Amino acid sequence: MRIINGALGLLFFGLGALGAVLPVLPTTPFLLLASFFFLRSSKRLDDWFHGTRLYKRYLANFMENRQMTMRSKLLCMAPGVVIMSVLAVVLPSPWAKAGLIFLVLFEIWYFAFRIKTVSVDEARRHGEARLAQGASSDEMAPVGAGE
Repeated sequence: MRIINGALGLLFFGLGALGAVLPVLPTTPFLLLASFFFLRSSKRLDDWFHGTRLYKRYLANFMENRQMTMRSKLLCMAPGVVIMSVLAVVLPSPWAKAGLIFLVLFEIWYFAFRIKTVSVDEARRHGEARLAQGASSDEMAPVGAGE
């Protein structure tokens, strides 16, 4: 199971990396999934992931401070809201529809009120500070550290 989790983590990390380059592909949701699977695969992969520039730039602010930019929030929410809304229209059961509508409303509430919205500039400053901090600690780390 650890190998499957590691493989899924690498897959979602790759998709997140593509999302950082391609404007039509979201980055944050894929990196959140990568984090989920790396945590369950091995400490070594999880530590590697936390040391990557992608993690520091796009995900560390959320993981440490529960903060996201509005764009990140919308890109994380959109797939779930759209899929559950379509299912609520298509499914014949009124209980299933009510459950899906509840989940959509809960997701919107959670992202709106439980995760702080920060400006892009503020998020970028936090990310750049983390990258600079990582670079300075990497320079001071002894050879072979972290291997």
